[in-house]
Amino acid sequence: MMSVRNLTAVAVGSLLIMAGATAAKNVDLVTLPKRDTVQLTIYNSADITLVKETRHITLKKGANKLQFSWAGTLIDPSSVEFRALEHADKIEVADTVFPGQKPQHLFWNIHSQIEGQVKVEVMYFTSGLTWQMDYVAITDPGETLMQFRGYVRVYNNSGEAYEDAEIRLIVGTINLVEKIAELAKRKGIPVPDNGRLYEKLKYEAGQKAFDRAGRAAGEAEAP
Repeated sequence: MMSVRNLTAVAVGSLLIMAGATAAKNVDLVTLPKRDTVQLTIYNSADITLVKETRHITLKKGANKLQFSWAGTLIDPSSVEFRALEHADKIEVADTVFPGQKPQHLFWNIHSQIEGQVKVEVMYFTSGLTWQMDYVAITDPGETLMQFRGYVRVYNNSGEAYEDAEIRLIVGTINLVEKIAELAKRKGIPVPDNGRLYEKLKYEAGQKAFDRAGRAAGEAEAP
């Protein structure tokens, strides 16, 4: 026979569980909205691209839950970072969760001291983006003058469409511990640290070919 004390303990425990479940229901799951801008820095020698996206999201005061998916892409999930570009001192990423029952997704649990729309940045590494430079030289009939032009073609096999992207092309040698394409295929995803993504690579004896806005598909004329 259960004592009154045990019944009380069970009742209190049930109340706590119900209260926790109610609190969890009050945290709405929000999927990231459409990008405002996207910047691609393509390192051709190592098949790696640093992606920076800006978006505007609406936060409520208190707990918020944001969902990010990389399904069907070559994004390295261990490299994904989120930060607020506005009111950064009032918005904190409490933790990052990789749910086992929902592969190729992550959730950010965010605590906000403000309510309203905020500009944020999502940054990560991906692969499958490469570029090729072609040069054309045209001389006048007397071969005394020559017009020289460079054309860049960007190939996108990353699985993600990057419309109206600002593109930066990098030449040089990069030493990577692991390839991004291999990391993207892993089932068990490590929780990313909050250090700068640039610490993942070592850039040696390289130089920027050019820095010019362009589209992720098509051609851009070098100056």
